[in-house]
Amino acid sequence: MTQQDYKIISHEKRLRRSQKIPPAWILDQEMLHGSINLFDVPPTCGILSETEIEITSNYDATGLLMGLKVGTWSVEQVTTAFCKRAAIAHQMVNCLTEIFFDQAIERARQLDKQRLDLTDGKTLPPLFGLPVSLKDTFQVKGHDTSTGLACYVNAPAEEHSAIAAMLLDLGAILYCKTNVPQLVMTADSDNNVFGRTLNPINASITAGGSTGGEGALLALRGSVLGVGTDIGGSIRVPALCNGIYGLRPSAGLIPHGGTRDLTEPGTDGVRSSVGPMATTFRDCVLFLKSIMKAGTWKYDSAVISLPWIDLKAAKTLRIGVVEDDGVYTPVPPVRRVLKKAVDQLRQSNAVEIIPLTLPNVKNLCEDLLTYFTLLGDENYLEQFSRTGEPVVPSLKTIGLLSREKTTLKGFFDLNVRRAEAAKVYLRLFCDNNLDAILMPPAPHTALPLDTWTSITYTGLWNYLDYPAVVIPIDVVTDSDSKDDLSNAKNGTHDAEVYKLYTGPDLYKGLPIAVQVVGYRHQDEALVATAGMLDSIINGERL
Repeated sequence: MTQQDYKIISHEKRLRRSQKIPPAWILDQEMLHGSINLFDVPPTCGILSETEIEITSNYDATGLLMGLKVGTWSVEQVTTAFCKRAAIAHQMVNCLTEIFFDQAIERARQLDKQRLDLTDGKTLPPLFGLPVSLKDTFQVKGHDTSTGLACYVNAPAEEHSAIAAMLLDLGAILYCKTNVPQLVMTADSDNNVFGRTLNPINASITAGGSTGGEGALLALRGSVLGVGTDIGGSIRVPALCNGIYGLRPSAGLIPHGGTRDLTEPGTDGVRSSVGPMATTFRDCVLFLKSIMKAGTWKYDSAVISLPWIDLKAAKTLRIGVVEDDGVYTPVPPVRRVLKKAVDQLRQSNAVEIIPLTLPNVKNLCEDLLTYFTLLGDENYLEQFSRTGEPVVPSLKTIGLLSREKTTLKGFFDLNVRRAEAAKVYLRLFCDNNLDAILMPPAPHTALPLDTWTSITYTGLWNYLDYPAVVIPIDVVTDSDSKDDLSNAKNGTHDAEVYKLYTGPDLYKGLPIAVQVVGYRHQDEALVATAGMLDSIINGERL
C-alpha cells in the first residue's frame, strides 16, 4: 500500500528535526561562508562556554568518565556540552537524524541526584553520565528508526533496542541518532529523508557509510563515543574517512536485537555486527569491555554471550602484512602510510613482520554481495515503492539493485563455499602463527561523493566474521603525487578505482589509516594486539 509521498514526509521530518535545536544554539550562517575550516567553528562560534569547549575538546570518553565519577563536572554540564556541540556539528554537516537533547539533559539531572543519594558502599555504574551517540538503525523508545527510508518515518519505536537498553542500564546518556545511506549499504551517507552528511574535512568528499553521520559527528567532537553497525565495512569506512577509530567485533558479541536490518529477514547469511567508534582506541576497548561484562544474554536472545577476558599482548607480536588484496591496488598515499607503519613496527623490536597474500578475495567478496541480494532487488524496491522514493546516486553506483535472485540451492552452495573459505583462512592464520593481520581498510582514502564502489578490504572480514579495527595514522600531504595508471595491476575495475586518486590538490588533509584484523571470537586478543600496535605507531594521543 502506497503511503504519503516521500517528499512531503521528508519536508515534515526535517522541519521537526530543526525545531529540536534550541534557538540559542543556532549557528550564524555567516560563519560558514567562504573557505573555512569547520573544525574551528565549534570553539569560536560563541555557543559553547569555555568549560564546554574544554569538556568537548580535551577529553576522550575514558577521561570524561574519570571526571564525572569524581565530580569534576556534573552530568548535566557534560551532557549539555555535547548536546550543544552535536547541534553545532549538525548545522555544518547534516549528521543527525533523531534529536532528543531535552530527554538527555533531564536524565542527566536525575543521575546527578542519584549521585547525591548514594550511600556508602554503592558504586556508580561503569558508564555513569557518559553521553553516547547512536547510529539511526538502533531503536530508541519514542523515536523513529527510519534508517533513511521514508516508509519508516512517523513510526516511533515502542521499546529500546538491546544496545540502547544496555547503555542506559550502564549509566550512559543517549542524546541523538545519526545519519545513514539509503538501504544502509553504501559509503555515502545520503538518503531521501534527511539528505547527505558532509565530510567535515572536505565537503566534496564522502563522510563514509553506512555509519557516516556518526563518523562526522565524532570528527567534530559532537560525540566522543558512538555506536554503529558493520556488515561490509560500515564502521570501518567512516572511521577511515573521518580520521577516527572504529571497531567491528565478531558478529553477535555485542547485542544486535532491535536494530533495523534491511537485508531479507530470515536469511541469516552474513550478519551485521554492532561496534564502537571513538576518538581514541582505549574508548573502543572501554565500550567492548563494559558491554561484555554486563550480562549480554539478558538483553538479546541471539547474542553470543562471552565473558570479558583481560589479555595482554605478547611480548613479541607476529603480524601478517597485506599490501594488496589482489582486487584493488592501493594508491600512493595508502602505500606510503602502510610502509610507514610497518617500518615503525619493525624498528620497535617488538613485532615480527610476515608478508601475506590473501587467497581468493575477489570470489569471496562476490559471494558476500550475493548474500546481500538473495532476492535480487525485490526486497529493497518494495520499501521504496511505499512512498515513491527514487534510488540515490551512491546506491546506483554500487550496482546492488541490478543483481539476480539466488535459488535455494544457490544459497546452500554459498554456505558451502563460505565454510570452505573459513578453513582456508584458519590455516593461513594458524600456519603463520599470527597475532593479527595488518592491511589498509581501503585501497584509497575517502573519495569524491558517490564514487566509492570497493569493499573488498573490509567486506572480506565480514564474510569470514573476523573482528577488525581501523587505526588512523596520517593524512595526505603535498608529497603524495599520483602515479602512472599502469601501477593498477589487477585489471579494468582496479584501474577505474585507482585513477580516482588525482593527487594532493583534491585529497590533501584526508585521513589515512590501517586496519588490524584478528581471529573470530578472539576479540580481546585483537584489542590487546591492536592497542600495542597503536601505541607503537601513534604513541598516546587524545
